[in-house]
Amino acid sequence: MFQSRMPSRTRKQCINMKTIMNKNFAGKKVLLRVDFDIPLTTNDTCLAEPRRKRQTIISDDLRIRASLPTIEYLLKSGAAKIILLAHLGRPKGKFVPAYTLWPIANRLSELLKLKAKFSSPKDEYQISEKIVLLENTRFNPGEEKNDPKYAKKLARLGDSPHGEAGIFVNDAFATCHRAHASTEGITHFLPSYAGLQLEKEVNELSKLLNPARPFVCILGGAKVSEKIKVIENLAQKTDQFLLSGVMANTFLKALGKDVKDSAVADDVLDKAKKLYLELKGKIILPEDLIFGNFEGKQMLLDNSPKDIEKFGNIIMEAKTIFWNGNIGKSEIKPFDKGTRAIAKILARATKKGVITVVAGGDTTGFVDKIGLANKMSYISMAGGAALEFLAGKKLPGIKTLL
Repeated sequence: MFQSRMPSRTRKQCINMKTIMNKNFAGKKVLLRVDFDIPLTTNDTCLAEPRRKRQTIISDDLRIRASLPTIEYLLKSGAAKIILLAHLGRPKGKFVPAYTLWPIANRLSELLKLKAKFSSPKDEYQISEKIVLLENTRFNPGEEKNDPKYAKKLARLGDSPHGEAGIFVNDAFATCHRAHASTEGITHFLPSYAGLQLEKEVNELSKLLNPARPFVCILGGAKVSEKIKVIENLAQKTDQFLLSGVMANTFLKALGKDVKDSAVADDVLDKAKKLYLELKGKIILPEDLIFGNFEGKQMLLDNSPKDIEKFGNIIMEAKTIFWNGNIGKSEIKPFDKGTRAIAKILARATKKGVITVVAGGDTTGFVDKIGLANKMSYISMAGGAALEFLAGKKLPGIKTLL
């Protein structure tokens, strides 16, 4: 598991949460909210060979690995049982086979070198293993509605045979911007603390609110409305914003450029234009626009080598960098070249002493896949939560731990 390479600062500069450090877990049942919302694929060889079972393959286990320090800490602290709560995908309150968590239990067992039993909540009491992964919380409609009845039902899983209440630990920063039953609701029924990964996320991202300058933000991908709020909140602390992907397309169109069939967030065009003019040169856009054919449409699918070089020169002059969102349609070759190039430039910058923080599932997954996660100062497991945190919002899952 990689470690943060960011310079340490005093805890007074970070949010003062209740954490698991130095707490007594001896003999306690612990309900641990983790972030296992990871990419899964299937092995379709069974279509050609009917006798073979269809296999689910974990494409990237970065978030599972990130949960290990907290699980191991709780075990060493004497926890009698750890019941893991997690979600996967957006099943909208119904059982969807593609979103079952059972493949994750197998991988977790391999990483821990300890059996992690997969279970439905109704069967949990009959399981003797120390670690239990419950089925997808979002299969229950009460999860996303933050239904108190569902939250209380989850909390009761922590009760001992003698009726003693358990303890809740939230280690899923990526879900903290949502007031759901397994992140916010459950805290009203159990003593609640932040896990090691969640604490690390908050501490490391807090440092970007007072960064070493020059501070550069690289914002790509989609989620344009959220990223515009980040620009607004960090405008006075950031020296330059380097935009790509749907972010760049939106600003280019707002400024009257022809982006042809490229994906654009039309609902924020006026705001984008106003922000670009207000920041007077802080927002840097691609200039060498190269269109490609994708599904019969002419689209901007990646940054040109010329624009990557321009971005790279700015990056290498920075002292702090935050990157969220891939440069182009990086899931399809050859449109991954820009994202790959930026990742390599950030790795060189980190080696030079620049503070580099990478966030967002697609971006961190890409960086991890090409073997550069350990070359960054910090890899955040969060996407939307990181953006909302940097945009100055108070996250429901954090507020309950203060």
